[in-house]
Amino acid sequence: MQPLSITTTKLCKSVPYGDGARAILSDVSLNVRASSITALIGRSGAGKSTLLRCLNGLDTIDSGEISIAPKSETQQRLDVAMIFQAYTLLSRSTVLQNVCLTITLQGTTLTDAHTQKAMQLLAEVGLSDKANAYPSELSGGQRQRVAIARALMLDPGLLLCDELTSALDPKTTVEILALLKRVNKDHGVTIILVTHDMDVVKEVADTVCVMDNGYIVEQGSVIDVLIKPKHAVTRQLIDATTGGALPAFISDRIQANQAPNADVVLKLIFTEESSTKPIIAAVATTFNVCFSIIAGSLDNLSDQHANHMFGHLWVSCTPNDKLEAAIHYMTDHGVGVETLGYIVWE
Repeated sequence: MQPLSITTTKLCKSVPYGDGARAILSDVSLNVRASSITALIGRSGAGKSTLLRCLNGLDTIDSGEISIAPKSETQQRLDVAMIFQAYTLLSRSTVLQNVCLTITLQGTTLTDAHTQKAMQLLAEVGLSDKANAYPSELSGGQRQRVAIARALMLDPGLLLCDELTSALDPKTTVEILALLKRVNKDHGVTIILVTHDMDVVKEVADTVCVMDNGYIVEQGSVIDVLIKPKHAVTRQLIDATTGGALPAFISDRIQANQAPNADVVLKLIFTEESSTKPIIAAVATTFNVCFSIIAGSLDNLSDQHANHMFGHLWVSCTPNDKLEAAIHYMTDHGVGVETLGYIVWE
């Protein structure tokens, strides 16, 4: 099946609430490139899963437009497959029967070709030896692999994944995400992945769309959103990842207003390119701005990204009349700079 691109324009969805209605999606406009992996991320109740269900036609929309290209009137629903968090396997059917379920639900008689294709997909997900096993005999990760194989039986051009790793342990999550990347590469299928975990985004996604209260509040390439988050919700999600925030015993002391003898606290964000340059030393010698390092972290994105490594450095310094010029110098050399506030060291 040909990979699909998808565009939504001013999508709105509400549900009855009391005497009126409560908005679940509000003016959602989204563009997903063919063969890309796009992550929908946000806090619980942001509207991520509802958007996914609208894209698949499981929920109706109140207004707006969903456009999937290339368009095929007779095959549109078959071009889109969905994987749920809860696996949704039939407990009384074997693994092979579960994978073939998409064929039998159409009223089509299974042929040797169907069985051969199902076995090939089970081999791709590492379960060729489990064809005759039942879901109760499988681990959570194995059940999710079966769900992925089943979703690929009809050669979808678009694969929708709703929190497919949230019930899995960290090791299994890494394995499933690696499988998802391989599916994207080998089958060319476009993937939209709902998650609340920024670590999942960093591992597999090309682009990221941040949702909050039914709105898209930020979207762009993963590296751009991670390096220069524009919305408070995005910053909170990034800070929630390991090493993404200052320790509370420091952050709790930072004040918005400058007090006497207070240092300014900056968060510096380095990409792989800027991390190899002696920028801190250059700032000290050129602008006489000397930083005290408070904390730091190093992180990386998936190998599919050109710039896959980035780091955060929290520093403080005594403000002077050259600080603004020093900040401009750093941003001109690829360092993201965020002013967090002021702190008095006692």
